[in-house]
Amino acid sequence: MMDSNHREYRRQWAQLLVLTAAHFVLDMFPGLMHTLLPAMQESFHLSKAAGAVVLTFFLVSANGIQVVIGHLRSEKDRPLFLYAGILLTCAVLLFTIVPNGPMAVVWLSIIATVCAAGVGMTHPEGLRAIHRLDRISSTVSSMVFMSGGIIGFAFGAWASTHLFSWWGFFGLLPFCVMSVTALLLMAAFRIRLAVERDEIHRQSGHPQREPVSFWMVMAMATLVASSVTILGWIIPQRFDELALPLSDGGIGVSIFSLSGGIGGIVMIRLAMRYGELKTIRWMLAAGIPFVIAYLCLMEHRWSAALFFFGGFFCFGSYPIMVSIARHCKGPSLGRRMGLIVGGIWLAACLLPMILGPLVDAYGTIVVVICAPIGFVLSLILSIASRKRD
Repeated sequence: MMDSNHREYRRQWAQLLVLTAAHFVLDMFPGLMHTLLPAMQESFHLSKAAGAVVLTFFLVSANGIQVVIGHLRSEKDRPLFLYAGILLTCAVLLFTIVPNGPMAVVWLSIIATVCAAGVGMTHPEGLRAIHRLDRISSTVSSMVFMSGGIIGFAFGAWASTHLFSWWGFFGLLPFCVMSVTALLLMAAFRIRLAVERDEIHRQSGHPQREPVSFWMVMAMATLVASSVTILGWIIPQRFDELALPLSDGGIGVSIFSLSGGIGGIVMIRLAMRYGELKTIRWMLAAGIPFVIAYLCLMEHRWSAALFFFGGFFCFGSYPIMVSIARHCKGPSLGRRMGLIVGGIWLAACLLPMILGPLVDAYGTIVVVICAPIGFVLSLILSIASRKRD
């Protein structure tokens, strides 16, 4: 019996690592969209506001589809949306055939929408797949899986700037090869999904340590996502405005995202020992000063160290919020996962389009100053929830 349990434990860890690798690959696409946006604007002669529209189409599609389909196939255990979404991400290669001209922004937006739909539709089923791994602590599996996506965003943001400088839009081909490889790995490891009919038993086996409203967690996560989205968009634009290399902006976004993934993993033990909400409060309070300091000093290369710690604490709190949402009372599991990994970003992703005209009129500095507000408000909400601990 012991050998059987150990084999199952190892098998589930192998599946978790495959799912985490797939999440890494899928979230490279949002990363590259953010940091290649200035180059795309230059290549197709777009204004910053028009570029923000393309990015907004991408983000709305990636996140909106999760809300729409998150509750579907709740009694099916085969990850069809996961497989289909991976294939759709390869639409990004169609950027190579878009002609210059007044219709360029339309074609770019359509391609971005299709690629992003592929990215988005994989996430609810990805989280349902890790929810099935009942031999692994839910806090650990959530943080490992979510951190894989955050680190993938960072890698995509960094690698895409170098690949683009060498091969233009054809530099996106390696990302598509990695997508197909991830699909084959998941098929080989026979990934399956948690089904809704088992959720009652699973909840009874994992009592909620910190009873908190799902909607409170979602509000906190939305505020964090808003600041993360603004930073991912405005930092490359700021470096472009300062006539600094495109790769510098990519490095800034990459460091912030990478450190968020590392923070989510490193803080697992604290979250399990002291409680997830308490850990979130500590992380936001510690990280906000580093984010503000970086935004004031970002023209200096050494300031990237400040941004690392800002991302470690502020962005690193997001995987913990996803972990809490997995066991909150409220909507069904699929709906909760669709909202916490899609709905919150859907709300946040409208911000570049809303703020784009402001940047065109007054420059990037106005938005840079306001970027950390979401972290501050999320901290305030987490403090307000203290009485629930």
